[in-house]
Amino acid sequence: MGTTERIRLIAFDLDGTVLNSQKEVSPRTREAIGKAKATGIYIVPATGRQFNDVHPLLKDLADPYVIANNGAQLFSVPGGSLVFSRNFEKDAALSLLREIRNFDALIFGAYDTVGFFDNRGKGFESGVAERMIQSRWKNNYPLRDIETEIRNGENFIKLVMLFENIAERERAYGTLAPRKDLYVTFFAEDNIELMPAGISKGEALKTAAAKLGIPMTEVMAIGDSDNDREMIREAGIGVAMGNALDTVKAEADRITGFCDEDGAAAAIESVTGPVV
Repeated sequence: MGTTERIRLIAFDLDGTVLNSQKEVSPRTREAIGKAKATGIYIVPATGRQFNDVHPLLKDLADPYVIANNGAQLFSVPGGSLVFSRNFEKDAALSLLREIRNFDALIFGAYDTVGFFDNRGKGFESGVAERMIQSRWKNNYPLRDIETEIRNGENFIKLVMLFENIAERERAYGTLAPRKDLYVTFFAEDNIELMPAGISKGEALKTAAAKLGIPMTEVMAIGDSDNDREMIREAGIGVAMGNALDTVKAEADRITGFCDEDGAAAAIESVTGPVV
């Protein structure tokens, strides 16, 4: 349909989509998003990250929502007020934590806006967890006993398993993915994200669009990872990045360029026209 397409809302993933491999927003991408917003198109970042971890520039460009934690939460912007949140029941979270501690992985847990690494389980007994923190995660999050955190806190959102050994990751995925009580996804091929069933970026995007009175036929969604599949499928125009997984590309209406080639900008420009 070219540039005559009526798109009133654009949702996009962050890492591997509007953020390049250096975790930056390129000038072209920033300008394309800014032009879309200036023409009256709603801009909704949709990320697996927590709201506090959304790139500051993208928070500034967002209007009027940010989808966080893979769709478990919807925040209004500016201000960051929570519109809705889907959380684990405590008993379910505790049972799941005890199960996944038997895998050789570093475990991450998250509330609404606070995250931390677990300090127990097979991953710590083997040394995998400590090596991963030192080499990749650089102590970005505090070490805590997640079981205690779940018992004492509220609004526990998700558990993430991070693997050094891909065979162990496949073993865990094969065990957890068939479960009907969980939403099982991943943002890279060395991890697994675990959330209550019924959560996805796609469901959150439908809620955001409905609140704005916009049919999904007038929504564009852009992404690259497994956790983007649902929103790409639900959108009127679903766009997969050139660096997207094949399973994500299979859901898309279009394939754009790679994240380091301004692929997201090109997709946005296809419905707004290039920045001049």
